[in-house]
Amino acid sequence: MPELNEKIKEHFRNPHNVREIENPEGMGTIDNAVCGDTTKLYLCAVTIASASVLTEKIRGKEISKLLSGTDEEIVKRLMSLIETELGEIPPVKLHCPPATVQVFLESIARYFENEGKNELSLRAKRLIPEISEYYKRGEEKE
Repeated sequence: MPELNEKIKEHFRNPHNVREIENPEGMGTIDNAVCGDTTKLYLCAVTIASASVLTEKIRGKEISKLLSGTDEEIVKRLMSLIETELGEIPPVKLHCPPATVQVFLESIARYFENEGKNELSLRAKRLIPEISEYYKRGEEKE
């Protein structure tokens, strides 16, 4: 296992907002093609830390405001919420924060769809493919 910094270890040991929610209004689950983690299950330290940080950073914020700006700005902003807090992430674990952002976007897309806010749902869904570039970080160059 790669060496993890203290911030990641702390959020892994004491994650925030990790629990099952009965009858959630929106939920997303992804299987991470890079490492095989299912983000809903939070299977590795960096994924747990990423989810912990993201939920803390977005708590109390208006979700529609998090979706303002260009696609690139939104994705960068969401990724930055996690990575600025966690600091250096081992290159082989750089796929974990994007998985957290992806499951967040899937969750809010479903929530907005259930609420009949189709424009916001489509906006969130459209951002999901933008995350794919972040999964490529840390891959070994040939």
